[in-house]
Amino acid sequence: MTRRALLAASVAALAMFACGGSVSPGAQSTVDSTDAGNPAPPPGDAGSRLAADITYTETGFNLLAVDRGGTAYGVNLAASDTELWSSADGRAWLKRGATADGASFWMLQPLSDGTLLADLATGSGHAIARSTDRGATWTEVLPLGGYRSLTPHSFAELDGAAYFLEYQVFTAGNAVIRLWRSLDGDATWAVRRLFQGHRHGHGLIADPARHALWAFFGDTDLQSGVYRSTDGGATWIPIVAGSQDGDIVDATLLPDGSLLCGQDISYLPPRPGVARIGLDGSVTRHETLPSASYSAHAIRAGGYVVGATYELDSDVSPPGWRQGSLWGSLDGIRWEKLLDVPQLDAKQDVRADVYWELPSGELVINVRNAAGFGPDGLGYLLMRATRR
Repeated sequence: MTRRALLAASVAALAMFACGGSVSPGAQSTVDSTDAGNPAPPPGDAGSRLAADITYTETGFNLLAVDRGGTAYGVNLAASDTELWSSADGRAWLKRGATADGASFWMLQPLSDGTLLADLATGSGHAIARSTDRGATWTEVLPLGGYRSLTPHSFAELDGAAYFLEYQVFTAGNAVIRLWRSLDGDATWAVRRLFQGHRHGHGLIADPARHALWAFFGDTDLQSGVYRSTDGGATWIPIVAGSQDGDIVDATLLPDGSLLCGQDISYLPPRPGVARIGLDGSVTRHETLPSASYSAHAIRAGGYVVGATYELDSDVSPPGWRQGSLWGSLDGIRWEKLLDVPQLDAKQDVRADVYWELPSGELVINVRNAAGFGPDGLGYLLMRATRR
C-alpha cells in the first residue's frame, strides 16, 4: 500500500485517537488563566504579539523532517512514496534515496549524530529503519507489526540513548504499549518499559538539562496521562493522570522544566486548551482552542506555536468550525490565532501541525486534507513568525 493510500486510510484512525468517550475533570489542580486575571497587553504595545507571514506554499511534496544541519527530508507526492527526497531550503528538492523492499515512508526523525530513523509502512505492518548516509540507503532494525509511530515525537534522545514509544489503532481498549530504547547508535533496540492501562502512546519529550524523559498517553480519562522519568525510562512518576487534562499528543519544554502543550480533548467537558503542566501536576489553561491539538513548537527566535486539528467525531468545536488552525504566543500566556486551513473533504479531519523549523527561521506547517493542496490535501506552508 502506498503512503498516500495509507494516509487516507489513517485519517479515520487519527480521528479516533483523540476520541475518549465520556470525560470528567481530573483530580489535579487546574487553573484557567483566561478567567484568572490574565492581563491583556496595553493598546498599541508594538512587538507584544506574534503575526504570521506565509512565505511559501508547497503542494507537491510532503515534508517529513528537518535535521540539525537544516536539511529537510520529504516525499514527492507525484512519485513513489518509497523514495526520500531532500532540500536545503524547503523549496527545491532532489531525490536522495529509497527503501530496498518497497516499504513506504510513514514518519521520519533525524537524530543528533546525523542518523535518520524512519517508521516504514511494510506489507506486514510497520517497522523502524535507520540510515547512516542521510537517507540514501536504509536498514530495517525493529519490526513493529500492528504498532507504529504517531508523530515525529514518538522518538526522543536523552543522555546518549534513543527512545521510541508505540502507538496503535487496532483496539479502542487498553493495549500494552512498549517503550523501546537503543544504546548502540540505534542499530539494536530493547524494551525498556511496558505500559499498561492506556490505549495510545502519544509521544515523548526529552529534557537534557534535568536528565528527564516525558511520556504522553491517551485517550479516555483513565487511559490518559503525562508521566516523567529521571532514570532513563526505567521508572515513571505520574504527573497528570486519570484526567483529560493529561490527554496531550505533543508538548514543548518551558525554561523551568514544565510543559507547554495543546490538549487533545475531543468531547465535552472540558474544551481543549493551551496549557502549562507543572512538575507538581498543576495544570494552568491559558487559551481555549476550537479543536484538539497534535503539535507544539518553541520558536528559536522566541515565542511558541500550537497546531489544532478539526476532528469530525467530536463535539468541542464551535458551530460551523471546519478548519485546522495555528495559534501563537510570545510569552506562552497570551495566545491568538495565526492562520486557518480550510477543510478539503467534508468526511475527513483537517490538520495543521508544526514540528519543524528551517535554518531561515521559517516554520514548517504540515497540512492534511487541506483545500488548495491537490487532490489529497497534502503539503506544507512555510511561515515566518514576526512580532507586531
